[in-house]
Amino acid sequence: MFLFDEAEKLIDDYEKTKSPSFTMYMSLLSGARNNRDTILSEKIFNRMLSLFPDEKDNLMSGVILVSNTYSSLGEDEQAHDFRSHHQKKLGTRVKVGLSWTEVNGEVTGFSAYDRFHPSSLKIQTELSRIAKELIENGHQFNSSCITRRLNEGETVESVLMGHSEKIAIAFNFIQEPIPEFIQIRKNLRVCFDCHAATKLIAKIRQRDIIIRDANRIHHFQRSGQCSCQDHF
Repeated sequence: MFLFDEAEKLIDDYEKTKSPSFTMYMSLLSGARNNRDTILSEKIFNRMLSLFPDEKDNLMSGVILVSNTYSSLGEDEQAHDFRSHHQKKLGTRVKVGLSWTEVNGEVTGFSAYDRFHPSSLKIQTELSRIAKELIENGHQFNSSCITRRLNEGETVESVLMGHSEKIAIAFNFIQEPIPEFIQIRKNLRVCFDCHAATKLIAKIRQRDIIIRDANRIHHFQRSGQCSCQDHF
């Protein structure tokens, strides 16, 4: 079970002398999501609820991970019900994804589905080009990363290509010259699809891409690998 027992023992030993760490539990929950284990995901999340009852915004990130776990198994109703129930229970909303990138000494920010930048048309054209390259190189857009029902006119591809870090990446690729090294800061954890897509983008476009998300720093290398070794 992806060494869960060993990880749990390590956390138990840690907590004998130190206060519980939310980051540790999020890493454990992420491992359960990666292994598509809904029972284990809920077990870990319930423990987080009891240990960190006041960290409502952070707990909402845990809700998203558990919801993603259900979605990855095609259990969309359970995913929706779990998310809706705990969103009401926590009394908080899902944060809007925000990403920032520095180009030519100037920091530019993007929200998810952002179309307000003066270069928005060029960015959208570049996003379409990137999506085409991803598909040609075997990428399959991961619908489990969408934790809401699609609106009319939306597709899995259009929703996932609208994530803020993908927009920030596209923004870098419309620059002249294109930066050799792309750096992005994101306020949320990078999703499964963006992680897989960015590995492939780094390889296709032969650019190093650094994304610092809410949990860790990811260095996407030109070989198509990430420094986290897919443990995030």
